Amino acid sequence: MVFHARDIPDDMTQLPILRGQPSDKVACEDCNLARICLPRNLEDSDIKDLAHVVRRNRGLRKGENLYRAGERFTGLYALKSGSAKLVHTDRLGRNTLISVVLPGELFGFDGLTASEHRCTLVALETSRYCELASHDLEPLARKIPAVQQVLLERSCEQMDQAVEQLAANSRPAEERLAGFLLDLACRYRRRGFPSESFHLRLTRQEVGNHLGLALETVSRILSRLQSVNIINVQGKRIQILDRQSLEVAAGQSVDSSGFSAPAVDPGQSGHKKPGVPSVRKPGA
Repeated sequence: MVFHARDIPDDMTQLPILRGQPSDKVACEDCNLARICLPRNLEDSDIKDLAHVVRRNRGLRKGENLYRAGERFTGLYALKSGSAKLVHTDRLGRNTLISVVLPGELFGFDGLTASEHRCTLVALETSRYCELASHDLEPLARKIPAVQQVLLERSCEQMDQAVEQLAANSRPAEERLAGFLLDLACRYRRRGFPSESFHLRLTRQEVGNHLGLALETVSRILSRLQSVNIINVQGKRIQILDRQSLEVAAGQSVDSSGFSAPAVDPGQSGHKKPGVPSVRKPGA
């Protein structure tokens, strides 16, 4: 995707967006996020065809909406830098934070089936993105079959995330929050960014809204994880000090080799893996 950034403030989050290209122009084949947002095994000619239809010169300021619920679906997007949140508003005006969007991730699928968006996309910080217009989707998919495949895969991934979120609602509060931090860390690592230390752009109220927890519960759990040296919290900066213990707090089992695996679902077994320490203090 060829991307031309419009004039934006100097406080843009600095992320590695190119290799050997001027900072105002990044071609798909030169973008560090290409391995994430581009279909695999694309030929050079296919990448050029894709770059020709991708809309450039796109940017968002903190708090700005890219689209709102109820607006007509006009295309799909790939975040280049920054971060954003996807928010759903019900008929009573209650907001629910659906997901956080990170660099390299595609979004806009909430408007694909009904031709209008069901959610609102809000920038959490100054961000950059590429856009593939809706009228280009079908002809591009016919010309490059891999595009259709990747759109199907990303749609399924978002459905999987929704299922995981529903399942998480029945878990203890500490598991939800620890799992949320681990998910962010894993997604940052996959994109080539630091995963042991990152900014949590959401407020604690928003984190609680996303996880179905009260603000006080979020603050209490963060303080407890910090008190046992599992994480360090400085403002919005989260530093993971003990990843294995954080995995345990998230309900994941850790074997002797240090590799983690999903914990047994509640109801299948009431026993914890022996030898795994608990981060909960007596009387907590």
